[in-house]
Amino acid sequence: MTTVRAWTVPSDVAPWHQALAYAILGRRLPQLSHQDEPDVAALADELSADDQLGASVKRLQAQGTWPLPVPSDLMVGLGWAQFTAALAELQQKLGFDAHRTHLAVDRPANADERRLLDEVPPHHRG
Repeated sequence: MTTVRAWTVPSDVAPWHQALAYAILGRRLPQLSHQDEPDVAALADELSADDQLGASVKRLQAQGTWPLPVPSDLMVGLGWAQFTAALAELQQKLGFDAHRTHLAVDRPANADERRLLDEVPPHHRG
Protein backbone atom coordinates (compact mmCIF):
# COMPACT_ATOMS: atom_id res chain seq x y z
CA MET A 1 0.00 0.00 0.00
CA THR A 2 1.36 3.40 -0.99
CA THR A 3 0.74 6.46 1.12
CA VAL A 4 0.22 9.66 -0.77
CA ARG A 5 0.94 12.87 1.04
CA ALA A 6 -0.59 16.11 0.01
CA TRP A 7 2.08 18.78 0.05
CA THR A 8 1.10 22.37 0.24
CA VAL A 9 3.19 24.61 -1.88
CA PRO A 10 4.07 27.79 -0.04
CA SER A 11 2.60 30.87 -1.59
CA ASP A 12 4.86 33.62 -2.83
CA VAL A 13 2.57 36.24 -1.35
CA ALA A 14 3.11 37.65 2.10
CA PRO A 15 1.63 40.41 4.25
CA TRP A 16 4.21 42.99 3.14
CA HIS A 17 1.99 46.03 3.40
CA GLN A 18 0.39 44.90 6.63
CA ALA A 19 3.80 44.39 8.27
CA LEU A 20 5.18 47.70 7.01
CA ALA A 21 2.07 49.59 8.11
CA TYR A 22 2.25 47.97 11.54
CA ALA A 23 5.86 49.12 11.96
CA ILE A 24 4.79 52.68 11.15
CA LEU A 25 1.40 52.89 12.87
CA GLY A 26 1.48 50.20 15.55
CA ARG A 27 -1.84 48.73 14.49
CA ARG A 28 -3.06 46.09 12.08
CA LEU A 29 -4.70 47.16 8.86
CA PRO A 30 -6.45 43.98 7.66
CA GLN A 31 -7.77 45.75 4.57
CA LEU A 32 -4.24 45.67 3.12
CA SER A 33 -3.86 42.65 0.88
CA HIS A 34 -0.91 40.28 0.54
CA GLN A 35 1.80 40.96 -2.05
CA ASP A 36 4.61 39.01 -3.67
CA GLU A 37 6.83 42.04 -3.07
CA PRO A 38 6.29 45.39 -1.40
CA ASP A 39 5.02 48.34 -3.43
CA VAL A 40 6.30 51.08 -1.17
CA ALA A 41 5.04 53.97 -3.29
CA ALA A 42 1.49 52.60 -3.34
CA LEU A 43 1.55 51.91 0.40
CA ALA A 44 2.91 55.39 1.12
CA ASP A 45 0.08 56.90 -0.93
CA GLU A 46 -2.48 54.82 0.94
CA LEU A 47 -1.08 55.67 4.38
CA SER A 48 -0.73 59.36 3.47
CA ALA A 49 -4.48 59.53 2.89
CA ASP A 50 -4.91 59.22 6.69
CA ASP A 51 -5.19 62.77 8.10
CA GLN A 52 -3.98 61.55 11.50
CA LEU A 53 -0.80 59.86 10.18
CA GLY A 54 1.62 62.56 11.33
CA ALA A 55 0.08 62.86 14.79
CA SER A 56 0.05 59.08 15.23
CA VAL A 57 3.70 58.72 14.26
CA LYS A 58 4.81 61.61 16.48
CA ARG A 59 2.97 60.08 19.43
CA LEU A 60 4.61 56.71 18.82
CA GLN A 61 8.06 58.28 18.39
CA ALA A 62 7.64 60.11 21.71
CA GLN A 63 6.78 56.84 23.47
CA GLY A 64 10.12 55.28 22.60
CA THR A 65 11.02 52.66 20.06
CA TRP A 66 9.88 53.58 16.58
CA PRO A 67 9.42 52.09 14.06
CA LEU A 68 7.67 49.46 16.09
CA PRO A 69 8.55 45.77 16.23
CA VAL A 70 6.23 43.79 13.98
CA PRO A 71 4.39 40.72 15.38
CA SER A 72 5.92 37.46 14.16
CA ASP A 73 2.74 36.34 12.39
CA LEU A 74 3.02 39.37 10.07
CA MET A 75 6.68 38.61 9.34
CA VAL A 76 6.06 35.08 8.05
CA GLY A 77 7.43 34.83 4.53
CA LEU A 78 9.21 38.19 4.65
CA GLY A 79 12.96 38.46 4.29
CA TRP A 80 14.43 40.60 7.06
CA ALA A 81 16.87 42.53 4.86
CA GLN A 82 14.23 43.25 2.23
CA PHE A 83 11.75 44.27 4.93
CA THR A 84 14.26 46.64 6.53
CA ALA A 85 15.04 48.24 3.17
CA ALA A 86 11.34 48.62 2.34
CA LEU A 87 10.66 50.12 5.77
CA ALA A 88 13.46 52.67 5.34
CA GLU A 89 12.10 53.60 1.92
CA LEU A 90 8.57 53.92 3.33
CA GLN A 91 9.79 56.16 6.16
CA GLN A 92 11.53 58.37 3.62
CA LYS A 93 8.50 58.57 1.32
CA LEU A 94 6.27 59.48 4.27
CA GLY A 95 8.72 62.15 5.43
CA PHE A 96 9.75 60.31 8.61
CA ASP A 97 13.29 59.41 7.50
CA ALA A 98 15.07 59.05 10.82
CA HIS A 99 18.52 59.15 9.26
CA ARG A 100 17.82 61.98 6.82
CA THR A 101 20.06 60.83 4.03
CA HIS A 102 21.67 63.84 2.43
CA LEU A 103 23.26 63.76 -0.97
CA ALA A 104 26.60 65.50 -1.33
CA VAL A 105 26.63 68.74 -3.23
CA ASP A 106 28.96 69.20 -6.17
CA ARG A 107 31.79 71.17 -4.55
CA PRO A 108 35.48 70.74 -3.83
CA ALA A 109 36.37 68.72 -0.74
CA ASN A 110 37.31 70.73 2.35
CA ALA A 111 40.54 70.07 4.29
CA ASP A 112 39.02 67.38 6.54
CA GLU A 113 37.42 65.59 3.60
CA ARG A 114 40.71 65.71 1.61
CA ARG A 115 42.54 64.19 4.60
CA LEU A 116 40.02 61.35 4.77
CA LEU A 117 40.20 60.80 1.01
CA ASP A 118 44.01 60.62 1.19
CA GLU A 119 43.96 57.94 3.91
CA VAL A 120 44.40 54.48 2.44
CA PRO A 121 45.32 51.15 3.97
CA PRO A 122 49.08 50.35 3.85
CA HIS A 123 48.60 47.58 1.30
CA HIS A 124 47.01 50.08 -1.13
CA ARG A 125 49.97 52.44 -1.21
CA GLY A 126 51.92 52.35 -4.43
